[in-house]
Parts: sequence; C-alpha cells; structure tokens
Amino acid sequence: MIRKHLTAAGAVAAGLALALFPAIASGAPVGPDDRGAAPANRSTAAADGLLHAWTDPYGGGTPCFWGGNADTWGPCRNKASDIWNNGYATTLDAVDLYYGLRATGAHACISRGDSWNNLPSGKWKFTYGAGQGGFGQSVNDNISSHRWVDYCSQG
Repeated sequence: MIRKHLTAAGAVAAGLALALFPAIASGAPVGPDDRGAAPANRSTAAADGLLHAWTDPYGGGTPCFWGGNADTWGPCRNKASDIWNNGYATTLDAVDLYYGLRATGAHACISRGDSWNNLPSGKWKFTYGAGQGGFGQSVNDNISSHRWVDYCSQG
C-alpha cells in the first residue's frame, strides 16, 4: 500500500516537473533569460544540470541552455562559440556534441565541469566518428545537436 502511494506521488512530481519546466525536460533550448550571463568563475559555480552555450566567446551573445538531449540547437545551431557543461555528477554527465542534426555525423565530447569558452581559437574539433560528416572540423559554429552520455570515449 505504501509502495502504491510512493509510486503515485513520484508520478505526480514528475508530471509537475514536466508541466513547469517543459523546455528543459524536453531538451529544447531555453534562453535568453536571466541566466544569460556566464558566471565569473565557472570552475566554482554550483552545478545546475544544464549544458550552456553562447553565440560569442566568453559568455557573450545569445545564450542557450539544455537539461536533456536535443535533436537541434534551435537559435544556437551552428552559432556556438562558447560551451559549458554544468551538469550534475550522475551517470549521464558528459555531452556528445554532434556536427549533424539528430545526433548524426562526427562528434566531440565535453565532460562535466568543462568549459570551452573560446571555440574560435580552433582548439576543439570533432574528433570522434572518423569518416563521418564534420570529422576533424572545428567545433566553433558547427554544433547542431547533442546527447548526454555516461562518459567521453572514442566511438
């Protein structure tokens, strides 16, 4: 009997979360909003469970945020010049960033807590998925979608 009540309470809580936060729960980009500015020191910021992107380096330009997988990056698609994985320390805390829509093409992986704040420098490239579209190209202005994964690995 207690298990039924706990299960029902969990289902209600999940439904409320989806109703109150549909964009984050669905992986659709959220922003711009009051979280648009990047924190001064990302390495000491509390985790918020989101992947952050900005259209200009160092937290400038249009911000986008996701709490789930995204088949397209909407207003930040092929425009991101700053990425920050501020996910929670859970089983899905790394993010594969894809060259193509719907997690297709080559990808790069950003680990939890990592900040790639100056993508135009050319330091970060799509290094996974040899032979696929975008392999070896700069991540700057080339991300179309993403998936949360357990860890970054060659694949």
